[in-house]
Amino acid sequence: MYRGDLARDGHPPAATLDVQAVSRLGPSWQAHLDGAVDGTPAVIAGLVIAGSAGGTLAAFDARTGATMWARHGLGAIADSPAVAGDRVFVGTLTGRVYASHISGGDAIWDWSAPPNAAVWASPVAYRDLVIVGVSSPYGDIPLVPGRLFGLDAATGRVRWTVCVRIDCAPGDGVWSTPAIDGHGVAFVGVGNPDDGVLAFDPSTGARKWLASLYPDRDLDLDVGAAPVTFELEGREVVAQAAVEGLFAVLDAATGAFVWSREIVKGSAVHGLIASPAYDGSALYAGSASPPTGMYALSPADGSVRWRRDTGQPVYSAPAVAKGLVLFGTGAVFGDLGVGSLLAVSASDGHVLWSRDVHSAVRSGPAIAGDLVVVGDNAGEVMAFRPRS
Repeated sequence: MYRGDLARDGHPPAATLDVQAVSRLGPSWQAHLDGAVDGTPAVIAGLVIAGSAGGTLAAFDARTGATMWARHGLGAIADSPAVAGDRVFVGTLTGRVYASHISGGDAIWDWSAPPNAAVWASPVAYRDLVIVGVSSPYGDIPLVPGRLFGLDAATGRVRWTVCVRIDCAPGDGVWSTPAIDGHGVAFVGVGNPDDGVLAFDPSTGARKWLASLYPDRDLDLDVGAAPVTFELEGREVVAQAAVEGLFAVLDAATGAFVWSREIVKGSAVHGLIASPAYDGSALYAGSASPPTGMYALSPADGSVRWRRDTGQPVYSAPAVAKGLVLFGTGAVFGDLGVGSLLAVSASDGHVLWSRDVHSAVRSGPAIAGDLVVVGDNAGEVMAFRPRS
């Protein structure tokens, strides 16, 4: 699933890649899809599953890259697939969610969001539900109500639905993928005008609290990154990055600020738009606004421990393995034929490995064991393994 687990910390337990092995990474295979691959591929049961802006969901053999199955014509996919049991779930910018058999890609069910809504957030497989957030199309044209839906994983039937704003007023789009803690509480970022974090019960949709991070001032400063949950000095907290350039840590029980810090001067579709990572020692946040790069922040107060300048914006959610942080670079606007993959030291940010892929890498890498899989703007799904 997106970020590896429900805590959304980008630090999956199955990642065994370390600083010695990452320096030996080399291409394993490459497969092409019909449009940009912006979501993180899912890696499970010997398969790599990825979606494209061209509307294709495909599964590849994780060892060879051979196409095992593909579903076409689904609508543009910007999110990451989620797998639960024998089913894979994916959303589209046309407001649909599809459930397919993981073994052959056969359709099980599909669901449609309310009119004009888009599914940017990755579906969340939780118990017997698929939790889906909806928001406006790109540019908020039209601006639609942000909502959350709990769908029956077996049938796609709506079990619960909730609007983020009172009376289902337009706005507060759910671009962010929810995180769920060990107590069964979910947290998700919401867009303008509240630009904050919503806590809710993932089994029923019942609201717990909503904390606004800053006044939007009609600047379209949506909170689109996935939150991260972790323990800080004996209490549970929620870390949230925002395109405004703010990074905040909130008390998970109340939504009260523990600390907040402006890391960069952000703007719409820039700032700290990528989901952050956490490895128990530091928070890692990529910036798409100058100064672009990867930041390591102290979990206690947000002070910057180090910054790795990339020269290119970072829209790629970092993945953390053993002593390293892996992410991509490349633009949404500008030259989309420029982009790279970087692995940097988690302790000081020095570059351990890099690869120029000549295409913007907005996909967050997936690390499964020592396998690295990522997509790019040109529609390539690329797999890397350490060379012996």
